[in-house]
Amino acid sequence: MAIRNLVPAPLLCLMMLAAAAQADVMPPPLPALERVTVIPVPKSIADFTLTDQDGRPRAFSSLRGAPALVFFGFTHCPDVCPAALTKLKLLQGSAGGVFRAVRVVMISVDGERDTPAVMKRYLASLSPDFIGLTGNPRAVADVAARFAAVAFKGQPDGTGNYDFFHSSQVFLVDAAGRLRASFSDASVEDMATVTRMVLGEQPAGSAVASPGSPRTRSP
Repeated sequence: MAIRNLVPAPLLCLMMLAAAAQADVMPPPLPALERVTVIPVPKSIADFTLTDQDGRPRAFSSLRGAPALVFFGFTHCPDVCPAALTKLKLLQGSAGGVFRAVRVVMISVDGERDTPAVMKRYLASLSPDFIGLTGNPRAVADVAARFAAVAFKGQPDGTGNYDFFHSSQVFLVDAAGRLRASFSDASVEDMATVTRMVLGEQPAGSAVASPGSPRTRSP
């Protein structure tokens, strides 16, 4: 005699729903390209709040709804930061403006010198859409650890000036706030390829706030 109903119907429905939800959570794999590190299992970035270039508290979760390219640097950086941000500017302006929906976020590791006003002047020369975040160095160090990024302050010279040794990667976060890939001096073309795939995962019909403004929620 066949044994029926080994799994109660309500439990079976829950199992099917859970399987469907898991399928939604796991997006298609991203391509393995030169100087691109793909995160096999998307990693949720715990929310944090820093101060933006307009002096307003900005929660990282307010950027959800569109992908973000996150870079840790500082305005006194002589070479690495300008090079990385120039690539991000080129990416943002490529493909007929497709990537203008992607937020570009620079998080300063030098909160002592990089006030909101300093960040605003620095980023204005690159793009009015770039978002700058700054804050207490300890708070920023905690944020950097969530991305597996690091930054170390160098010893001041005779004039009191100092440098920072920091991660140079650009981190790609998807619309759900999950870390998907990092770029280590990757070409603009390869960054565009991977970012376009993540941008294409944007749910149809979802609202996307403009890059420079906080995202608002309906009551």
